[in-house]
Amino acid sequence: MSARQVTRFLFAVPAGSTPNLSNKDLSGLDLSGLNFKKAKLDGANLYGSDLTGADLSGASLVGARLDRATLIGVNFSGADLSRASLLRPNTFQDMKPTTRSGLTFAGARLVGARLHGRFDGVDFSKADLTSAFFGPRDPREEVLITPMMTLDAANFSGAILVGADLSGNHAENTNFSGADLTHANLRRARLGGANFTGAILDAADFAGAKLPGAYLGSARDLQSAIGLSATR
Repeated sequence: MSARQVTRFLFAVPAGSTPNLSNKDLSGLDLSGLNFKKAKLDGANLYGSDLTGADLSGASLVGARLDRATLIGVNFSGADLSRASLLRPNTFQDMKPTTRSGLTFAGARLVGARLHGRFDGVDFSKADLTSAFFGPRDPREEVLITPMMTLDAANFSGAILVGADLSGNHAENTNFSGADLTHANLRRARLGGANFTGAILDAADFAGAKLPGAYLGSARDLQSAIGLSATR
């Protein structure tokens, strides 16, 4: 499909109906600013597509590929991105450290999703990230370019991160307040200034992690967290 065909298709969908773009090849298209009307995009290929400012709230993108897509200001709130791939998307207009992308996954479902790249300041509040993997698909891939992903100042408040793998990543000043990190892998992560207020840390693995200035005072199940005594 072309970008024009996608636009026409979405505009033609009657109110109350769900557009179905499942398994479509939408790679490389300029789809910026579109309202996807909670479309079904399961298995869709959005590699390299420009989705700047698009509204994908409530959409279903199960198993979708969003690698290298431009996601500046995209609204994925309440969407289902289970098993989706988001490897090295463009989330920022520039490389300034104070810039925020406006990208949100608030309340979204990202169970088993794979994410890698720069997600600084992104909103994952109340998202379900059970068994999500943060980092390159294979440790040998692009290691000279992006050996780790960054989640600095990201918002995971109230998120479910049970069994999620954030090992070796940069997540300084990140908000994990009220998040469930049961069995999460945070080995060797850089977590300086992170906020774990009220977070559940049952069997979370912090071995080798760096936590200068991190707040763990009211975190739950601290006694069963792994490696904390050696990192604090």
